Amino acid sequence: MFRVTDLKIVSIATPHLDDAVATFRKNFGFPIQRAGVEADDPKTRSVFLGVGPAEIEMATPSAEGSPLSSFLAERGAGLYQLVLEVEDLEAAHAALSERGVEVTLKPGVDGKPAGQLNPTQTHGVRITLVGR
Repeated sequence: MFRVTDLKIVSIATPHLDDAVATFRKNFGFPIQRAGVEADDPKTRSVFLGVGPAEIEMATPSAEGSPLSSFLAERGAGLYQLVLEVEDLEAAHAALSERGVEVTLKPGVDGKPAGQLNPTQTHGVRITLVGR
């Protein structure tokens, strides 16, 4: 068995990054924690807003052919991904695999292992698991 210990990031896809960031900052007062082009996806530009220990990532495609471009074309702006912290990524991977949930392990944004769940098995929500 595994346990989710924290919500790390809620990612929101938007075609208008500056407008989305301005709206969230104006309405909720969220501070900008960091911004830039994603190391693991150089075709995505993001701004991370602080919400307690978690972050809201506002993400937009910065080049043609990015996965985010396809997502926006198919679904429009909105929830893109949840990043959840688990106590033990290997235990989470094993438990979910036993339940028939497809989890792909690969390096995350920080280079540490991350597990991406198949969104067809999570009601269309992209979920990434990271270890503590």
